[in-house]
Amino acid sequence: MIFLPRGNPVRQKVNPARINLPEAMGKLRAGTFTGYLHFDAPQGAGVILFQKGQLISSIFVDKDESNRLIAYDAIAKIFEISILGGAILNIYRLSEDLVLGVHALLHGRYLQKHQDLSCFDVRAQLDQIKDDGLTVCLRIYTDDQTALIFYDQGYALGFFHEGKTELEPSADISTSVARLPGAKLDLLEVRSADEVVLADLMGSANLGPIWQRTRKLLLEERHKREETAMRSQKQNQNQEQKRQRILSTFKIIAGNHIGKFGVTQVEKAFLVVGADLKAEELEKFYIDLQQLARLVAGQPKILIMIEEMKNKFNDQ
Repeated sequence: MIFLPRGNPVRQKVNPARINLPEAMGKLRAGTFTGYLHFDAPQGAGVILFQKGQLISSIFVDKDESNRLIAYDAIAKIFEISILGGAILNIYRLSEDLVLGVHALLHGRYLQKHQDLSCFDVRAQLDQIKDDGLTVCLRIYTDDQTALIFYDQGYALGFFHEGKTELEPSADISTSVARLPGAKLDLLEVRSADEVVLADLMGSANLGPIWQRTRKLLLEERHKREETAMRSQKQNQNQEQKRQRILSTFKIIAGNHIGKFGVTQVEKAFLVVGADLKAEELEKFYIDLQQLARLVAGQPKILIMIEEMKNKFNDQ
């Protein structure tokens, strides 16, 4: 997950599989939207940032946080999880300054990560940031709530919490989100606002071809999976039909040698044989059938019956 406080909601719980995302993002561009799009999916999470209609950043982090994509690679992955279905899109409006802060956070370097706050002194951490003159973002979060404090050379710039679009001048974060069950802390070293270089990703490239290429690849992969499944199903059907033919043949042979009793025992013993007709399963069938047949026939007759079955099987 990518933990961010929710800003002013524009759209929530949208299924992006039902949207042409390049067109939707084009409308946000035309409307000079400032804020972020947050995508959550089983595969991971993605964020796309807009400032005054410019797409200034995109990031995707997979579920186990082992892979991190940015820029067009992230956009392509976000398109992919959206097309596949199962993703949820939320859109939040922020101020221009706050978007820059979120941009710095998303591209920051972890100093601490997933620190459990049940036995952690948040106040001491805040004092250390001030004493060391760090330019960092402090993120405290649970599964449902997130709060951020931005620092520039140890000076607290402001506080971003749920439902706000501007940095708040002050807040006691150690007594809010930090006290919730399961709260954790991340500390990220970030660039100051005047060091951030922004590029308009939509101005540099048309996202339509990325969307179409991703759709084409996914459709081709789906078609291949469906073809493979159909081949596998047909193969399984053919194998089961062969199994039934062999069973029918074995029943006829047993009936010819030891009568109706043999037919019944073939059905019982043949239950160990699967559709793929493994050699070890067939061998067990022959052994089990010999033991059952001894109740009504002598060993010589049984051996002749078994040998005929083996020959018929090899002829199939």
